[in-house]
Amino acid sequence: MNNYQELASKLIHLSERLQKHSGKLDGVSLGRRASKLDEELERFEAELNAFIASRKSGELRLEMVLRSPTARKWLTIDILHQVAREVGAKRIRSETLPEAKAEFLESVHEAKEGEGAAKHLRACLAEAIEVRSGGKDKLALQREFIQLGRLSHEEYALQIFKRTFGELRKIAGATGIRFTDKTTKQRLVTIIRRYALRAAVNAPPVT
Repeated sequence: MNNYQELASKLIHLSERLQKHSGKLDGVSLGRRASKLDEELERFEAELNAFIASRKSGELRLEMVLRSPTARKWLTIDILHQVAREVGAKRIRSETLPEAKAEFLESVHEAKEGEGAAKHLRACLAEAIEVRSGGKDKLALQREFIQLGRLSHEEYALQIFKRTFGELRKIAGATGIRFTDKTTKQRLVTIIRRYALRAAVNAPPVT
């Protein structure tokens, strides 16, 4: 059923007719139909209540995060992809942000993960702000970047394997490495390695 407004109108019309003629109604067949309808209405009301409760507890909060000033400034399709993966929702395929947000909400609703999606989205937005702004630990990240450049190929591969995608984005952001929302983790690993090697050569020796 796609048009719930139409269903509501039918129920209102049926209710008015039933109320008007209730004193005259009789018959086994009609009574049987009425009993089945009453059972179905109880089930439907339970489903409706569950949906409304879900919207209030999770999806409504998620929509509030999506409409927040922080999201308007920092939200990207890449972040929506990341959150969808975290909560097990369907992959977002839209290529524009407004369409992606609508698809994201529908996907999260189907997965019944409104609460989890709101939590992950807030965390991703906070991380995006820190990555883009450099954060208070910018100097520490720059030092870590140089240290990565001093590692052998095998040591680098071992160390970089332990880093999350978010941590790599922080390092890149703190050291001026340009990347976009479409830059993959593997691509970022390669770029960081290239520039870290150069930075290590030019950096003063550790004393």
